[in-house]
Amino acid sequence: MTPNSSVPTLFFDGQFIDVLWDNHENLVRWFEKYFTWKVIRQEDWKVDPRCLEGKMTQMNYGTWLVSYLTNSRLPHHYAERGTVESNIRLCFRINELGEIHKTLSDDGVRVSPIYDGPVTKYFDIWATPEGIRLTLQEDLSVPSAELFPSWIRVGVKNLDDSIMWYEQHMGMKLVERDKSNKFVIMTLKLNHSEEDSLWCIEQKPIETFTGKVDGQIQPVCWINSRDDFFKYHQYLIDSGIETSEIGGFVTRGMVSFHFYDPDGNRFNISSM
Repeated sequence: MTPNSSVPTLFFDGQFIDVLWDNHENLVRWFEKYFTWKVIRQEDWKVDPRCLEGKMTQMNYGTWLVSYLTNSRLPHHYAERGTVESNIRLCFRINELGEIHKTLSDDGVRVSPIYDGPVTKYFDIWATPEGIRLTLQEDLSVPSAELFPSWIRVGVKNLDDSIMWYEQHMGMKLVERDKSNKFVIMTLKLNHSEEDSLWCIEQKPIETFTGKVDGQIQPVCWINSRDDFFKYHQYLIDSGIETSEIGGFVTRGMVSFHFYDPDGNRFNISSM
């Protein structure tokens, strides 16, 4: 447990990418081509019994591509498209940032200019015509032409308030603070590993949108105990935190819900 006895230990478990049904195989091929990722597992699996059809593809670094068809909006499994960008950035480290930026740009992939961010340089990518935003980060210490996971960047409007909120309601730990007070590094346990996951919480520009965003990139935190999962769900509700209904297989199987921090950043929680 965390110092807050109502908050169980959260383990970062990778990320879901909510993909339109007809774009699922396109995104698989996109990752294979530009990230040289491989398909680890692929199955026709419904994320919720209310789905008409479903499919999931597991790729590198705990990345699950999830698609489903339904007659109605599900309580947890959904994403908004065509609205403002989420303030959550899923980052991957690469040595030759300029080279891959040119390759993607020359191939007609939408990319941002290379820009300065926390510690190093970055650029954003919008994968496939669906426009799924990912972020690449320069790291000269990694082998050339290989891509590695990095931290998750989360934009907030008040850094100090957010640090306290994440500590209290998610059990995150503060491990590093930028001297200019532009960002901090916080940690959560990493599932199936002795290492910690890194979360770069950064002060976002004043003009950046603040509000609830259900982006297609959805970090997932895992709770080992199914009983603790349901208790945590109720704790968040009792704490006045906007929290979704529970989706998935409530009686037996994988269950999930999500909640929003004070800036509208969405966090997914799952258990089995």
